[in-house]
Amino acid sequence: MNLSRKQKMLLHTVPAAMGIDDHERRLIQRNVGGFHSAADKTCTREGFIACLAFYEDRAGGSLAGFTAGYWRGEDRKANPTDAIAWRCRQEAQAMGLAADQLDAFVAGPHMSRGAYATLADCPAYWLRKVLEGLKAIRRRRMREAGAA
Repeated sequence: MNLSRKQKMLLHTVPAAMGIDDHERRLIQRNVGGFHSAADKTCTREGFIACLAFYEDRAGGSLAGFTAGYWRGEDRKANPTDAIAWRCRQEAQAMGLAADQLDAFVAGPHMSRGAYATLADCPAYWLRKVLEGLKAIRRRRMREAGAA
C-alpha cells in the first residue's frame, strides 16, 4: 500500500512537533509500524495507524488536529486486540499468574515501564510484546525444570 501525501506528511510532522528526532522516528516506524520509511512498499494502513496511535499515547492521549483518543480507536479497529489479549491471559494462566500479576508484568520494568498499567490498556503492538515475553518466560521455565 502506498500512503497518501498527507499520510506521509503526518508521519514526519507529528513526531517533529513532539520533539522526536529523525533517528527515533525511524525506529518507531520500524518497531511499531513494521516499515522503514513512508515510501516503503511494505508500509501498511495498519502500520501507519499503529505509529500514529503510538505518538498519540506518547503525547498524553491526543494529537493536535484530532479528537482525543482518535488514533487509539483507529488502531483498535485496524489491529484487533481481543484475540491477542486472550492469548496473553492464557499464557499467564498456564504459568500460574493471576490477573493482577499479569498487570504488574505489563507495567513492570521489563515490559512497558509504567506506560500501560494493565493488559486492557495496551495497544496491539504492546500486546504482541507481552505475549512474546510471556512465551519466552514459559519456555525458559520449562527448560530449567527439564534441566533440574
